[in-house]
Amino acid sequence: MQEKIGFIQLFYIMMGFEIGSTVIYGVGSEAKQDAWLVILVGMFCGLVLMWVYTKLFEHYPGYTLTQMIPKIVGRFIGYPLNVIYILYFIYLASRVARDFGELVGGTFLPKTPMLVVIGCFMAVIVYCLSGGIEVFGRTGEIFLPFLLLVAIVSWIIVYSSQIFDIARITPILETGVGTVWKAAFPLVVTFPFGEMVLFMMFWPMLHDSRKVKKLGMMVVLVAGILLTVNMINVISVIGPRWLSERIYPLLTVVKLASVGNFIERIDAVVIITMIIGGFFKVGSYLYGAAIGAAELFKMESRRSLVVLFGAIVVPLSLIIANSYMEHVEIGLKKVPLYLHIPLQMVIPFILLVIAKIRKRYRAQ
Repeated sequence: MQEKIGFIQLFYIMMGFEIGSTVIYGVGSEAKQDAWLVILVGMFCGLVLMWVYTKLFEHYPGYTLTQMIPKIVGRFIGYPLNVIYILYFIYLASRVARDFGELVGGTFLPKTPMLVVIGCFMAVIVYCLSGGIEVFGRTGEIFLPFLLLVAIVSWIIVYSSQIFDIARITPILETGVGTVWKAAFPLVVTFPFGEMVLFMMFWPMLHDSRKVKKLGMMVVLVAGILLTVNMINVISVIGPRWLSERIYPLLTVVKLASVGNFIERIDAVVIITMIIGGFFKVGSYLYGAAIGAAELFKMESRRSLVVLFGAIVVPLSLIIANSYMEHVEIGLKKVPLYLHIPLQMVIPFILLVIAKIRKRYRAQ
């Protein structure tokens, strides 16, 4: 019997995934004070990608991405392509795990070995996922409203402090539209918006699959608006120069924010919310990979695969880069170009074109 999940539960999982590790970094910082416009451009491109993904699902309702690929391009091409997508999800899970291992190690637990930090993080995720998608969804219902509440309260505190100056986002488009587009594509379009291709693995589990397009578009819009507001917040406090120089610009902002010398140093709470976002991002990638592998090997249970992939992600997250700077460099320069663009854009678009041609051919 296939597991099922409600609309709100999947919405919360997808929101946690989208915000996840994105809030950690100053994405679009190349555009300086126009970084918030970069996120808006990424959001609109993300809506186009979401349209492609949902159209594919409309052609093959009830099918996951790895189920529809062999039906569209045949088994000879489809099965190797499915293996690539499964490995892609596992690799990205390890990248996000490394992100949060570095964050926690650099803030809360500087003397704790990275292996221990990521291992404990992964143990909690695997324990939750072993209960199935329903447990994962209920966890989203509990934690995501808390995450959004903390975000809103943090913004209010920052806006109420004396360090906030909205004039820092001006002049708008000082260096032209080209700079904004160059900063948006491919990095911000693919991270986080293009990563939503993962949820083609989850949509068949939605109670009412007719709401997939509504769900997907809503998540991209809401996440895009929240990330844009957050970026305006960050730039208005630290300015465009610090945005590009700080590893974690959001943490710099919340450390500086103070209301009447009474409410201050809320960075610990913000780090906890970031970890919650990372929990949903790594968990989603892990479960998506387990769904694909279970379908590929005709396995009824995904629990053993979740444990296996969790055990793989821990050491993989440590060996994918020798240092944190190398890890960031690979994530910003190589991953979008060589992995994200082909697997998030090119292949889904080709699959949609072939699916439409097949549908028209069958209709004749």
